[in-house]
Amino acid sequence: MQILESINIFLAVNIADLALTGVKIGLIMAIMTLGVHISYRILDAADLSIEGIFPLGACVAGILIYYNVPAILATLIACVAGALGGIVTGLLHTKLKIPMILSGIITMTGLYSINLALLGLSDKNVITMKSMTFGFKNGLFGKFRELIIGLGLDNSAATTISTLVVSALWLGIVFLIMYYFFGTEVGMAIRATGNNDKMARAEGINTNKMILLGLMISNALIALAGALFSQNGGTSNVDSGRGMIVVGLAAIIIGEAIFGRKTYKLQLISIITGTIIYYLLRQVAIELNVVEFLDLVSAILIVIILAVPLIKKASLSKKGGLKNARN
Repeated sequence: MQILESINIFLAVNIADLALTGVKIGLIMAIMTLGVHISYRILDAADLSIEGIFPLGACVAGILIYYNVPAILATLIACVAGALGGIVTGLLHTKLKIPMILSGIITMTGLYSINLALLGLSDKNVITMKSMTFGFKNGLFGKFRELIIGLGLDNSAATTISTLVVSALWLGIVFLIMYYFFGTEVGMAIRATGNNDKMARAEGINTNKMILLGLMISNALIALAGALFSQNGGTSNVDSGRGMIVVGLAAIIIGEAIFGRKTYKLQLISIITGTIIYYLLRQVAIELNVVEFLDLVSAILIVIILAVPLIKKASLSKKGGLKNARN
């Protein structure tokens, strides 16, 4: 009965509105996924600090906007804060020789307290705060909406257009910077470090510096996504990064399953497309009231995809063994 009720609710929803909501969120979160792509695919590193970096961007931007710092400046400062978080993770790994996965967890854990303290600055009566509202109209999306309303559009249409345009603009800028940067000598050095760090060192590349730089860029983008996400809702929350590593990996895998990884440009396009598809599916799951199961499916999907190379290798070894036995 509950399943039938969920289906009836879904059918009653305007499909266009559902798709539009998924695309709006997907455009913002694609920036986050591009950041995850740098650590996961380019550096081949398991950086779990994302769940602390994403809300760091949201909290830094939120508290600055709350104290009337221009939204664009607050957003850029949030990027810098994310880059600093990447430096912390990188130094723990490269200087203290702590495994990357543990370095990310340490950074994520520490950032939770920092994010609580940042939001606590909005109220002199408390030290920490889990969430804070600073208002949609004070962020980048709200400022742009006011310009559109001035053209004669109603509030709802102006809000939708502002979210789409501002998100697409930031995403376009990030796409172009990443595409050209990772084609430069420094960008290629970062890619070489992720592909084979021993070979990279033999070629004279300072792999520790490349790891630090890669993590800085990765976390700056993740914090940027967090800052934009918070401004789109007008609130900052320390728990907004929960589950983001699964979202990022699932979006990357979905995109690569469709487009593959033939060229770097195609990889970037596949990541953006995969993220939008993921959030379209997530929106459907929300309407059906089964969003928790989407997280489970995403986790299972990641396990299956990551296990495919091992399964193929085991299958080929088995076939080879049988062939030798017959001979």
